[in-house]
Amino acid sequence: MHPEHARLLEEIRKAGRPPTLPPPGNDSFGSSGRISYIVSVPQRRAIAKAWAQGRRRTEPAEALAVVESLLTGESFEERTLATFLLAYHAPARRAVRPQQVERWLGQLNGWAEVDGLCQSLFPADQLLADWPAWRSTLERLAGENDPNKRRASLVLLTGPVKGDEDERLKAAAFENVERLQGERDPLITKALSWLLRALCHRHGPAVADYLARRAGELPAIAVRETRTKLATGVKTPRRPRERV
Repeated sequence: MHPEHARLLEEIRKAGRPPTLPPPGNDSFGSSGRISYIVSVPQRRAIAKAWAQGRRRTEPAEALAVVESLLTGESFEERTLATFLLAYHAPARRAVRPQQVERWLGQLNGWAEVDGLCQSLFPADQLLADWPAWRSTLERLAGENDPNKRRASLVLLTGPVKGDEDERLKAAAFENVERLQGERDPLITKALSWLLRALCHRHGPAVADYLARRAGELPAIAVRETRTKLATGVKTPRRPRERV
């Protein structure tokens, strides 16, 4: 255990409760199957932000060593805190290579852990700067037996395609949607919907055309939510209040 990992773990313990296995029905950390100290997202973010602010001159390699150590932790909080450190330590995040992301995904389980690493952490410019390597990684992840990695192949693209209209990102997104559209595991179906809805921001006509051609092959939730996004601009429109 890295010394900084040990110090951060002590902060987690102080902020939380005695470690416990996830209670039934808690879909956030429960899906990871790890012990948890029941430390909230805002609390974990505060711990990570304070750590990063105090180490602005820390070399990326040293910060990544702390991330690596946390990703071997026994608790849900340690593994998700690792991704929060990357979010707040920009030099370390920019130094991450796709091969590292692929390896780290082998240490994550459940949507909350996977999405912490993959959701909007690596922007379009970082992917495009090393596109051949990222594209190969995205293709491999989509073909993995591990559903966590298959989900990652979709979630990693949600932020980039929403923020940049580059055709390479668009093509990779549709390719991975097509690879995984026949799956019915909720871990995958919800990610398919998410990526298609993200594509709507800059590639609405292409998404509409894809749905027209492939709706029968996609999960129903992905079709329904994406059509709603195209029609209204949101995933789920608010219902008007009834007048009394």
